[in-house]
Amino acid sequence: MPLQQGEPIPDWAALGALYGASASAYLWHSADGEADQALIDALLRTIDEAVAQGLSAARYHDRRLVNEPGVARRDLLLSDALLRLITDMGQGQPEAGLQQRLWHLSRPEIDAVAMAQRALAERNPVGVVMELAPRTQEYKALTELYQHYLLISREQPLPALPNNLILQPGEQSEVVPLLRRYLVRQGDADPDPIAMATAPDLYDQPLVAALQRFQMRHGLEVDGVLGPKTLAELNRPMSERLEQIRVNLERWRWMPRELGARYILVSPAGYFLELVEAGQVVFYTRTITGRPRRPTPSFRSELNRLTVNPDWTVPRRIMREDLLPKIREDMGWLEQNRVRVQHFDEGRWRNVAAEQVDWVNPGHIRLIQAPGPNNALGRMKFGMNNPFSIYLHDTPSQSLFEKPLRPFSSGCVRVQGIESLVQYLLLDQPQMLDWLTEALAQEETRIRSLPEPIPVFMVYLSVWIDDQGQAQFRPDIYGLDTQILARIQHYSAVEYTDIVVNN
Repeated sequence: MPLQQGEPIPDWAALGALYGASASAYLWHSADGEADQALIDALLRTIDEAVAQGLSAARYHDRRLVNEPGVARRDLLLSDALLRLITDMGQGQPEAGLQQRLWHLSRPEIDAVAMAQRALAERNPVGVVMELAPRTQEYKALTELYQHYLLISREQPLPALPNNLILQPGEQSEVVPLLRRYLVRQGDADPDPIAMATAPDLYDQPLVAALQRFQMRHGLEVDGVLGPKTLAELNRPMSERLEQIRVNLERWRWMPRELGARYILVSPAGYFLELVEAGQVVFYTRTITGRPRRPTPSFRSELNRLTVNPDWTVPRRIMREDLLPKIREDMGWLEQNRVRVQHFDEGRWRNVAAEQVDWVNPGHIRLIQAPGPNNALGRMKFGMNNPFSIYLHDTPSQSLFEKPLRPFSSGCVRVQGIESLVQYLLLDQPQMLDWLTEALAQEETRIRSLPEPIPVFMVYLSVWIDDQGQAQFRPDIYGLDTQILARIQHYSAVEYTDIVVNN
């Protein structure tokens, strides 16, 4: 089987199982080598569907499926394409997730050979493969965005905007007509023939509002000023946008297919939380997530308890790296922030006076911040079991939610308007709502198990469609998109032409 440069290596073990279970020598041809054109065309349509969802035709041997002159080779390539389509759509490209940093969700389990047998028996590759795709509205919306950006990418590229420009609202510049074309192309502005005829160089208010929409969608400061950061995003090649969407579609294919009738989705890269019920987003809010040095991982858990007026036992890393230097500099910090010190002695934790601790070598101590308005966890905390000690909580630093990019935490997720989220989740639990009202009126810590655990999916998404139907793009703060893209493009590709694979 001579393979062309960049062509994927067939899965010989799976092919052996598929052909070994067949009574026929060929799966896509008659015994005398005549092509079953209807079945082959159905496979080609399946590839078209997969390409429309961000997968590459090159993974499925592309034109070689019809141009390969050897019947046996062509039959094998068609079968390998089908097996690969089933795997890629049903659980994601195998090479893309190898040793994927910070990803801790199990991929869906499928039997690619059994499903290929079914697709052939039913003569329905499209139906069998496409039923494996994620069924969430988020995935469907992202697929539509990918197709929309594909259309834009096929248009004549616009000239680059000058990088050294700073344009304030109300100013005039010969760049304004080109800026308008950029914003119209991406859907942030409508064509304005009157402005173009009367004052084409004026950076007027409608165009300022359009640029602000663009800035909001790309995690920029929404000031309406055309400056270096905004120019860099406007000038970003459409090919990069497409690759970013492709990577996020790939990540969705790694996800479980059944997320639940009611679940919470949190994106560390997108800084958002959404509550989904019956496939529809019913609550959407901003979050603060882990900084690059202390990233928030992707995993599944469940909200199972609610703490009102929580105290905060400081994680050891935060204590060591962040708080001990502050305490050494100013012992008054402990009292100002209502933090007590405990020392582990004779099998138990005991309160100790700060003056008794050697803060250069403090030994086995821990710090606990008392409940209150300045507690790092705010007024509420959702507990959820996971090995990363990650949970959702309130914060006294509400002003940080106004920042366009919010990687400020040490891994946990701070939720804007968490009280509204709690009340929404408890709408059909009047007794729990009464307990919540009573607990918030007090200062002591109160803990209650939730009547029904709620699945939570932490998923690193740098592109998504928000609750207003707008496409949102954010920087790859943890470098994970780049890692996946590199593996999609290069892993398992043949590096030289005319390699012969013997089996």
